[in-house]
Amino acid sequence: MATLRQLLRHLFRSGTSRQSSASPKPRWYSVSSTREYETCPRRYQFAYVDRVPTDRGLAPEGWRFGTVVHRGLEAAYRQHQAVGDSPDLTHTVPVALEAVREAWASEQMPDDPAARGRAEEVVRRSLVSTCLEPADILGVEHHFRAETPDGCRISGFADLVLRRGDFGIEIRDHKVTRHLCTPEQLTEDFQLNLYGWLALQEWPWAHAISASHHYPLGGELAHVDLDETNMEAAVLRVRTVASRAEADAEFVPMPGEHCESCVWSSLCPEALSISA
Repeated sequence: MATLRQLLRHLFRSGTSRQSSASPKPRWYSVSSTREYETCPRRYQFAYVDRVPTDRGLAPEGWRFGTVVHRGLEAAYRQHQAVGDSPDLTHTVPVALEAVREAWASEQMPDDPAARGRAEEVVRRSLVSTCLEPADILGVEHHFRAETPDGCRISGFADLVLRRGDFGIEIRDHKVTRHLCTPEQLTEDFQLNLYGWLALQEWPWAHAISASHHYPLGGELAHVDLDETNMEAAVLRVRTVASRAEADAEFVPMPGEHCESCVWSSLCPEALSISA
């Protein structure tokens, strides 16, 4: 085991040395990359600097189930935006279920028809109980990109972006969990506030930004208005991490319980030493 750890450390050092001699591409920072660096700089290095390929099947099954549901809802909302002619989303169910089946395979989910059927039912039930005007959809899996005055590049993908009235925008995030956040938690949510700021950069006509967590498992929708102070705080958090990450040449790992769900744990000497 010691020999393996030594070999991995040598590979990490030599890889970092080769990268430092080339001109690195400008990095974009997101909610995910910010959290990854805060959790473990080495994990951030694997994902966003070295871009080490991963086996999706190593991710926790619950995460992959959530991705399957997201894919079904995404396909449905895109279909509704393109051809919908009323607030009723029932017409999108066949497209959504096909997307669920495709995602089930691509996410390497178990060969379990009953489990896949539960995912299909979650998506179907969500769609038939939702009313939404097609014209109100501003974006589905919408890719935000903006740059701060000091040059920090920030990006993110919002599950759903909706127009609310003449001057309002709602950022909606699907959460495939039975744990519901409180209004206070939503008001301070890092992701929702960052996406609210990004929305203002893209649609400066908006006078009001709100955010929602949509829970397909139970059909709940939690909604709050976002505050400019909290949105600016989310941007500051990204800028702070970006500054640290750009100056980091070692990406020292921070082992912990998160190593158990890390898809790169088999490559990390510190994670291997924990499991040994």
